[in-house]
Amino acid sequence: IGLGIAGGFAAGIVSFAFARWQLAPLITDAVDYEEQRSHAAEALGGAHAHEHEVFSRAVQENVGSAVGTVAFGVIIGALFAVALAMVLASLRGRHASLSLVAASTAAAGFVSVAVVPFLAYPANPPGVGLSETAGDRTTAYLLMVAASLATAAAAVIVGLRLAQRIGGASAAAASIAGYLTVMTAVALALPAFREVPPGFPAELLADFRLSSLVGQALMWATLGAVTSVLLPRVLAPATTGAVRAGR
Repeated sequence: IGLGIAGGFAAGIVSFAFARWQLAPLITDAVDYEEQRSHAAEALGGAHAHEHEVFSRAVQENVGSAVGTVAFGVIIGALFAVALAMVLASLRGRHASLSLVAASTAAAGFVSVAVVPFLAYPANPPGVGLSETAGDRTTAYLLMVAASLATAAAAVIVGLRLAQRIGGASAAAASIAGYLTVMTAVALALPAFREVPPGFPAELLADFRLSSLVGQALMWATLGAVTSVLLPRVLAPATTGAVRAGR
């Protein structure tokens, strides 16, 4: 768990650095566009309501984003450590590289936590989406993440059991196919939201979504790299101690 938290902390820092460099300008452009639309609507409707900013953009982009991203990375790292421990326990008695297992688990986490939910509900910048559906969109996204994690766990369990009967490659292919089939059905069952306002810059929307996914990829890649490098060193003393105790 400590290793997972350390890896998550490093992943959060890397992800924040990328977001500050790449995502922050896109968010600023999106906010400016949203404000322009609000001013135009106010001019047409005769309203002059202005929301007061509790925190400035500078505070949001630097302090708020840093704390939130690093905290998210630490939480993901701790959960990843639990998942990795379960995978290692299921592989007990089999010859497997600890580094390879850690990297594969991180890759599976990226796909199940980030990629698949993103394909169903891609990230949106400010100005995209209606406030009336914010709760429904959040609930649908969380349901997609939960279903993806549960299905991925089931696919791993089934794959490990099938590997003894049909071989590792065939079991992996069957597990992946089953996971994709179930998640496709879940995505079709959940509600769809098409709320991009007319006139919103398509290039800005595409860049924001791509950068959001790249930021997630960097987080999981950093977490997997740190864990892959340090896990054998962390477990080696414990393994040596167990062997000596057995003697």
